[in-house]
Amino acid sequence: MAGAGGGLRVWGNLVLLGLCSWTGTRATAPNPVRNLTVGTQTTSSISLSWEVLDDPQNSTYRVQCTGDCGRTETRTTTYTVTVDGLKPGSLCTCSVWVEKDGVNSSVGTVTTATAPNPVRNLTVEAQTNSSLALTWEAPEGPDPQNSTYWVEYTRDGGRSETRSTTGTNITVDGLEPGSLYVFSVWVEKNGINSSRETGNATTAPSPVRNLRVESQTTSSISLSWEVPNGPDPQNSTYWVQCTGDCGRTETQTTTDTNVTVDGLEPGSLYTFSVWVEKDGINSSVETVTTATAPNPVRNLTVEAQTNSSLALTWEAPEGPDPQNSTYWVEYTRDGGRSETRSTTGTNITVDGLEPGSLYVFSMWVEKNGINSSRETGNATTAPNPVTNVHVETQTNSSITLSWDVPSGPDPQDYTYGVEYTADGGGTETRNTAKASVTAEGLEPGTLYTFSVWAEKNGARGSRQNLSISTVPNAVRNLSRQDGTNSSITLRWTAPQGPGQASYTYWVSWIGEGMTDPRTQNTSDTELILKELEAGLLYHLTVWAERNEVRGYNSTLTAATAPSEVTDLQNKTQTKNSVTLWWKAPGDPHFQLYIYWVQWASEGRPQRGQYPRANWANQTRRTNETQYKVEALEPGTLYNFTVWAERNDVASSMQSLRASTYPDAVTITSCVSTSGGYGVILTWSCPQGGYEAFELEVRGQRGSQDRSSCGKGVSVSGLGPAQSYPATITTIWDGMRVASPSVTCHTESAGVIAGAIVGILLFLILVGLLFFFLKRRNKKNPQKPELGDLVFRSGGSTDSEDEEEEDEEEEEDEEGIGCAARGGATPMSYPSPGPQPPGPSWTATFDPVPTDAPTSPRVSREEELHTGPPAPQGPLSVSQDLPTEDLASPPARDALQLRSQDPTPPSAPQEATEGSKVIEPSGEPQFALPTCG
Repeated sequence: MAGAGGGLRVWGNLVLLGLCSWTGTRATAPNPVRNLTVGTQTTSSISLSWEVLDDPQNSTYRVQCTGDCGRTETRTTTYTVTVDGLKPGSLCTCSVWVEKDGVNSSVGTVTTATAPNPVRNLTVEAQTNSSLALTWEAPEGPDPQNSTYWVEYTRDGGRSETRSTTGTNITVDGLEPGSLYVFSVWVEKNGINSSRETGNATTAPSPVRNLRVESQTTSSISLSWEVPNGPDPQNSTYWVQCTGDCGRTETQTTTDTNVTVDGLEPGSLYTFSVWVEKDGINSSVETVTTATAPNPVRNLTVEAQTNSSLALTWEAPEGPDPQNSTYWVEYTRDGGRSETRSTTGTNITVDGLEPGSLYVFSMWVEKNGINSSRETGNATTAPNPVTNVHVETQTNSSITLSWDVPSGPDPQDYTYGVEYTADGGGTETRNTAKASVTAEGLEPGTLYTFSVWAEKNGARGSRQNLSISTVPNAVRNLSRQDGTNSSITLRWTAPQGPGQASYTYWVSWIGEGMTDPRTQNTSDTELILKELEAGLLYHLTVWAERNEVRGYNSTLTAATAPSEVTDLQNKTQTKNSVTLWWKAPGDPHFQLYIYWVQWASEGRPQRGQYPRANWANQTRRTNETQYKVEALEPGTLYNFTVWAERNDVASSMQSLRASTYPDAVTITSCVSTSGGYGVILTWSCPQGGYEAFELEVRGQRGSQDRSSCGKGVSVSGLGPAQSYPATITTIWDGMRVASPSVTCHTESAGVIAGAIVGILLFLILVGLLFFFLKRRNKKNPQKPELGDLVFRSGGSTDSEDEEEEDEEEEEDEEGIGCAARGGATPMSYPSPGPQPPGPSWTATFDPVPTDAPTSPRVSREEELHTGPPAPQGPLSVSQDLPTEDLASPPARDALQLRSQDPTPPSAPQEATEGSKVIEPSGEPQFALPTCG
């Protein structure tokens, strides 16, 4: 309203001025100014300009401004004028006219205003990636509320855009992110713009894209992102801020699109903020919450392995709060699929696995969804156990075991462990790729415990155990100690082996023809096998057994002794031989026996006549049950022993004693004594043994001791002028061998004496006969004494005479009986020693061949009676030799004597059974009458 009033006053003044001019002396008014224009406007001035038509030199231009400018002012100027001192932002009406010669032209007016003051404190209040928020203060000056604010913004290198507002702030959006904008802000008032307040600002960059965690370690986290959308992202700076369990916040920058934040705690949760800074402007923040990887588990160990499971154990990782961790196990069979299991503990057993298979396993810790680094390893499940573990062979120093490979995949890659321990000894282990092993260097007869297992990739299967012993050594010094016909005694020495070892010994035996062996055991080192067959060869096997393992065999072939022979007899004998006979044993194989005959003489050497060989045992063998022992010494007592033998084993022995017949003597001379009543006989000593000699002259006998040979023996009581046959019988061990007969001739001077003696002898015999018959009637007959030829070689004792008297009584009885029958009276030969009575029997001797069989021995009571009746009264035979007992008394029976060859026989003579005397052949002799 004030402005309007001022304009009216201007226009009033101009009207008054025109009227005055028109009423007064009228001058020509100058032309008004043309093209009055406002040149410039400032906050305190306005510049006006115009054009003139008249000569400007004599013209005055008057300018009057009125209005809100704050003053009314008239100025005189030419062509142009600047009105200053105005109020900013004020509306002014300026009038311009020309004054010339006091005459004013019409007024040219123009309404304008001063420029308002510029805005104050223009500020970028906020920036986003698509807008800029500007704020300012209203300019100083009147009535700022009616101002209009204009914002012009231009992207670097782009087009300008303008926006207006009546407020003191504006948000310019639709901008490019991260772009530099130059903006101008001015105030418009009354159509006049203030000066511009300019500046530049950048929109916030777009936030990073696809912010992600690339990797996590126990002490760092690697982030990455993509550059933000918008122009020229290369010049951006990226800020990363970390806030987490560590209780601190850290920020770092990078121009790359990734960053690794380290120095962090393991297994800790962190929040990361990432923004873009460009031209000092930050983008919005992209955040991600993540954690560092926990430390890995420690001391991952395969605790146990079975054929279907693996037991793993570990220690919790180092770092804060390990209790809230989850542990994962991933296991993969070689060539197979992977499986995963988890646990919150520090151990796990993974089962359902294949036996003997290699598994690769990985173990990691998960905390806050982040896995630690993996601890990896591999382990093999235990193979299945081996089966059928058994002994292939055993020796005294080794054991060979074999087994079947375990069931399961790929068994060819197994190795096998064998551990063996001696009873009370050390342990040894062997490894092998085969399904068998030989443990060597072992002790014989020792129990070992073997454990066998399969092994693959260091994993062992369960053990299969077997206790087995090495073979004991063979027994030593096996020998046959003794034996009978039904038993064998064996003895041996314990086998070499561990000290104080106890063995059970087994003995097996089988005989010839047997099919089933017999067996017996013992704990001793000696055994008697009983109830065996006699004379049978046995194959014996002895072995030691220990821990139920049989040792090596020691063998021996031994035989039982045959049963002994029976009924051993001296079947026949000569002076140089003895024929033995026996019965074979009743054994099953007696026909295979060999019989041994052993003999040795018992006699003593006599005058060097015994060969030395007869003193030693001599042995011969035969397959028969009889044997003729030859080349013996005559008159020698031998011990004969017979036994059976088979397989070099002898039976028990059967023995007998038998003598060979003595050798016959040779009568070297028979010389008549003076008067013809006796003769002197001389004979040679026989070869071999002899005990005594018996002289037979005229059929009557007399005994001489063994020392009488080679010396003259006087025989008395003969008749003169007679011829007498003389025989010398050698006596040995009850056997008698007569020499060849020799005829002795006496002188004739003794014939008369002989007749007298004969008469006397007859009378004596009649008396004896009467006496004998009288005694028989009394049932106690008496034996009259008869006279014998007397052979004397020395004195005799009283006791011997008494015995001779008893014997003579018996002889007298026989003599009387003979006289009663008209026979010759036998001559009486007093014995030099006691003669036991013998039975009365008659025997006839005939010459026999030398080797004719005879009875084993001749009775000592046998006698020979030959020759004519002797005169009564004893005849004496004197000799200077000591008297010895005769082996047998004079014979009482009459014998038939035949002529014999006086030449000594060249071969030994034998007596047949029932004979009394063996006489060698000689010259013919007269037959003497016999009784009966």
